[in-house]
Amino acid sequence: MSVRELFRRKLDGAEIIPDPVVSAKLMRTLARREFVRFNPARFNVYYLGGLLVAAITSGIMLFSEKENSLQPDSQSGLETKENIIIVEPFELPEGKAVLKDSGDKPDVVKEPDIKKNKSQKNTKTGNEAESKSVQSDRNPINPSGINETFSKKALVSDPSANTGKLMGRNLIGETLIETSALSGCVPLKLHFSTSISSFDSCYWTFGDGGFSNKKSTDWIFDLEGEYNVGLKLYSGGELKASSSKVIIVHPRPQARFEITPEKPVLPDDEIRFLNYSANGMKYKWSFGDGTYSDLFEPMHRYARYSNYNVKLVVSSDFGCSDSLIVMNAFSGSEYFISFPNAFIPNPDGPSGGFYSSKSDESGQVFHPASSGVTDYQLRIFSKLGILVFESSDVNIGWDGYFKGQMANPGVYIWKVRGNFRNGESFVKMGDVTLLRH
Repeated sequence: MSVRELFRRKLDGAEIIPDPVVSAKLMRTLARREFVRFNPARFNVYYLGGLLVAAITSGIMLFSEKENSLQPDSQSGLETKENIIIVEPFELPEGKAVLKDSGDKPDVVKEPDIKKNKSQKNTKTGNEAESKSVQSDRNPINPSGINETFSKKALVSDPSANTGKLMGRNLIGETLIETSALSGCVPLKLHFSTSISSFDSCYWTFGDGGFSNKKSTDWIFDLEGEYNVGLKLYSGGELKASSSKVIIVHPRPQARFEITPEKPVLPDDEIRFLNYSANGMKYKWSFGDGTYSDLFEPMHRYARYSNYNVKLVVSSDFGCSDSLIVMNAFSGSEYFISFPNAFIPNPDGPSGGFYSSKSDESGQVFHPASSGVTDYQLRIFSKLGILVFESSDVNIGWDGYFKGQMANPGVYIWKVRGNFRNGESFVKMGDVTLLRH
């Protein structure tokens, strides 16, 4: 047995405790070797390098976003009377066009001075310079000449822009849409035109389903409401600019009234004027004897008997008005027949045409005011000539219902014929407006 084997057997199982200093140095050496050795299961120099790269990239992105946020935003606080969108410039002899939501002043941003920026461009790489020339937060029209789709809220201006040109014309202070008025009373007739002359074709829309391809055109709005009138200009088969304006059409009031009593004795009787007008806020009565009133339903006593023309003018808050004149309101013999020009049917259902003083107060039945009538025949037709009501009894009128259903509101034509007690015959025709509550 050799000395080596003797020592191995003797020391087998013996525990040797190294000095703490030696143990610490050994562990540090092992840790450094483990840190630089590639091991996906442990944190090492490779993970540390990846974290540093990620941190540097994040810092660059945050700095870029902060710089972009400092650019001026022309969208805030803008109020425009007319929204004008320059989709693509007709001519850009001095620079690129920039869309601007600024009413009547679309702008053009000039290209930066090449000589001025030449030294700056030389300090950048080719890729970086190309990237800077294409990227922009202000949506300029790209170098290809074909612009992307822009919303109205994306339109901005540039402080360096001091001219705006569309096909060589200065648009500052001009507007695409010119109209004779922005509001009025129905029916409203307006004239539309454009201050721009250099374009191939145009397309008008009036908000009520109508359109026109004329450069200047007239249009009638026959219904109340708000209408968005739009104009698009084309050149070379492509949309170049568009604009819109809102037209407000106010309702027109309707002047309607009756006089009671039906056959007054002047000057003894006091006359009451029953007002059936619609959509009115102000009323002006002229009694024909030089006196006036602004009450809703005035009462008046005439000084002597005569033929008087009574006039009512009804006005709305928007300045719209309507008038009605009753000529020779108190003339004629004791035999007469007359009809109102409007009534409001009872929404609770048909009444069979029977009327009373209560129904007359609310104007629920269309019937004549008459005296001395013997023979009588009344027919009422729609505008299409359809017979909707017929009566041979002067005491039965039309309650506004047709085949059990309330008739549509609108104007109907009535015709009456008959005889008075003295044998005199009469034939009359007129129209009546059916109103709803």
